[in-house]
Amino acid sequence: MAAHEKQIEAMGMYAADENSEETKGVFGDDKNHEIKYRTLSWPFVAMIMITEIVTGGTLTLPQALAVVGIVPGLILIVFCGVFALFTSLLLIDFKINHPEVHNMGDAGYILFAPFGLGAVGREVLSWGTIIFAITIVGATQLLGQEALATLSGSKVCLMAYTGIFAVPILLCALPRTLNTGLSWFSGAACVSVLIACIVGMAGAGAEPVAGRVVSATVPSNFYTAFLSITNPVIAYAGHFMFFPLISEMEK
Repeated sequence: MAAHEKQIEAMGMYAADENSEETKGVFGDDKNHEIKYRTLSWPFVAMIMITEIVTGGTLTLPQALAVVGIVPGLILIVFCGVFALFTSLLLIDFKINHPEVHNMGDAGYILFAPFGLGAVGREVLSWGTIIFAITIVGATQLLGQEALATLSGSKVCLMAYTGIFAVPILLCALPRTLNTGLSWFSGAACVSVLIACIVGMAGAGAEPVAGRVVSATVPSNFYTAFLSITNPVIAYAGHFMFFPLISEMEK
């Protein structure tokens, strides 16, 4: 009986260890693994998320305000910001309650499982995430192409600029973990966008466009208005990175 009780006690200790904070999550306790995934602290995660959100559409906000007007534009910005904060809290709460979730596909399986459609939900959200990520990278490639062409005076083929810009993107994407190195790149991206905004505002003030006006509202058709606000809205669309980033946090 004593031996049996010791065995039960040992099993309980093992179960407690398996459910400890260190072993929860996608990667479990990886302290003794060759590749350590759980290396991110919350400041670095915050920096990466700010980069995901800010660099995507900040420079397109002036165009949106010019097309729809100051008042509708500000209402849109505030609404998207509040909505992004609300949905962020939902995703974080979902991740805390389901630490095994690593991506939107995993979340889709859990959401659709009660209806017997877990596999369908996983595939739909997985493919949606993949397609979204590809389009975001494509948009980044286009921005890099335009930047290099502008700086060099379009001396070579635009496709060559695309290939050149693809090299650093590939090199930054090769590491298997979202370690602090990526966070420093994110910090540099935030600073560069901040500088670009300041330079843009200074240039607009130093050399104003002739006949420009600031309008509260601007009459526009649905097609034009929708296209103008799409890029700023995408600036708040970094949510699909929440699950992978939180999965690689130390705590």
